[in-house]
Amino acid sequence: MEKLFSPVRIGNLELKNRFIMAPMENGMAEPGTGNVTERLLCFFRERAKNGVSMIMPGSIGVSPEGRGLPTQLSLWEERHVAEHKRLVGAIHEEGCLAGAQIYHAGRQASEAITGLDPLAPTAMPCAILSNHPKEITTEQMEEIREKFVRSARYAVEAGYDLVEVHFAHGYLLHSFLSTHTNHRTDAYGGSFENRVKYPMEVLEAVIREVGGEVPVQIRVSVDEYVEDGMHSDEVEKVCLMAVEAGVSAVSLSAGCYDAVEYAIQPMYIPQGFILPFAERLKAKVSVPVIVAARLNSAQLIEEAVECGRADIVAIGRGLIADPQLIRKIERHDYENIRYCIACNQGCIDRVLGGLPAHCMVNPVAGEEGSRALRPKTDDKTIAVIGGGPAGMQAALTAAERGYRVNLYAKDGLGGKMKMVSAPPEKETFQIFLDYLTAQIEKSGIRVIEKEVRSCDDIECDEVILATGSSQIIPPIPGTDKEHVVCAEEILSGKAEPKGTAVVIGGGLVGTETCKYLGERGVKLTLVEKKKSIADDIGATYVGHMFAKLGEYGVKVITGATIKEITDDGVALQDQTIACDTVVIAAGYRSERHLKEILEAEYPVHVAGDALEPGKILDATEQAYLAANRL
Repeated sequence: MEKLFSPVRIGNLELKNRFIMAPMENGMAEPGTGNVTERLLCFFRERAKNGVSMIMPGSIGVSPEGRGLPTQLSLWEERHVAEHKRLVGAIHEEGCLAGAQIYHAGRQASEAITGLDPLAPTAMPCAILSNHPKEITTEQMEEIREKFVRSARYAVEAGYDLVEVHFAHGYLLHSFLSTHTNHRTDAYGGSFENRVKYPMEVLEAVIREVGGEVPVQIRVSVDEYVEDGMHSDEVEKVCLMAVEAGVSAVSLSAGCYDAVEYAIQPMYIPQGFILPFAERLKAKVSVPVIVAARLNSAQLIEEAVECGRADIVAIGRGLIADPQLIRKIERHDYENIRYCIACNQGCIDRVLGGLPAHCMVNPVAGEEGSRALRPKTDDKTIAVIGGGPAGMQAALTAAERGYRVNLYAKDGLGGKMKMVSAPPEKETFQIFLDYLTAQIEKSGIRVIEKEVRSCDDIECDEVILATGSSQIIPPIPGTDKEHVVCAEEILSGKAEPKGTAVVIGGGLVGTETCKYLGERGVKLTLVEKKKSIADDIGATYVGHMFAKLGEYGVKVITGATIKEITDDGVALQDQTIACDTVVIAAGYRSERHLKEILEAEYPVHVAGDALEPGKILDATEQAYLAANRL
């Protein structure tokens, strides 16, 4: 790892190592104003002090109508400079550099957020946002170019060490580059030379303004991943033109909102998928090449730099999941890295909903100022009942505080995480389970594999109840028939239907069960009583889910009322669907009957699905909080 931890120069700036924190949205600026908050300062201080050479604290809006989220940083007026000085100062105090990524969301802004009309090269709505962009005039283009310049100047005044101009992810400058979003017939549309003209005018103006004081770089998508969009051959030309114009580095990402899964990659996108492009570009340019996109493996990170495929790695979610990632790589402490598993539950799904980023595998992320681990207040033994993600996280947190912990897990460790990792493309949940298991093994926690039924079955002073939930069996006549099984029986391998099946329930579990069975060749019908399915699936995954259901030929029936399950099918109000197996995926109910029993002798705290059925993100967060309050 000689190269990975060696200095590297971007223009006149020296980075102490080859790690930067990618400009990922975090949802922590003050809603509406874009001002810096204490939450944001605490979040970045924690990353800055743990070895990263430079932090890019998310996209920074250059204009009111160009903000993509209500919780984004703003830098278009003099009054914003003082806010950014606070942020840059906090990062600098921890021995870390700070870079400002300036951007305009273009057609990927929303009037619902800004109260203003989005501007785009062509009046083409964004499918995700269902907004109504206006075609930008040449006069407005000149105004926005000057806003980029002014924002860059303000960034230098605030103390930023570098300015990055955002050419990626379908935002304004990228949308000019792309034939997918640029249908103009004037001098800024049509040929590649015309489409690249405006982004280059903006870039050159920024370089003229600040290039002598701080280096300027671009971030660009190596491929838009839409059929009529921008692909790698044209992207390479853009990079070469940017270097010729004077940029000091090129930072590579991918995708746009119309292919959002490539911009914030869920677990089904291959790790390091843009490294081949980075390697090709690196051979053609004289400036550092920065690479991002699912670098959630120490081996992959090391290979990227040590093998010369890129000069610098940009990590976003990996540093949310484990702020000490770089320190652990440096000391070869690989088994204790808490890897991002690309679930997107706590980070991008929350941020797109206007909330601060959290993390399924790190319940302190985004709450560094309020969730610091407390030392134990007395000497006692804690009984944690339940071996799923909530129970494991609660046990680890209590043990880390210094308490003796007995973890009662009647079926061993893992709980529903074993089932969650079973469907296709969900295998990375196993990474988190392996991490929790390994940490428990080395923590001194006593794991007891027995069922708890009464106070006599446990030894402790206080209890955390994490007994999970069980599947709901809806009141439909026929659910007791032999060919009726629960989704958990399918996903755990206890039942293996063949032929045809009807899945009752179109939420996350029902749709994932369809994927699991579809891959195995089962002919499927999905029945849901609501008017839609997959309502509880995040933005970066839901489109892919619908694509997989289509690939497997799943027939979807919504707004359905089931009369009964017969010996050879499912009878609806208006039709009967013949099948060999009926799979129930109709939701969950909490299992907390022990609470009343155990409260006769012990203080009892409830966490995870036992408190309220939800996602693993909710379970680990509740477990950490319960254990930290003891």
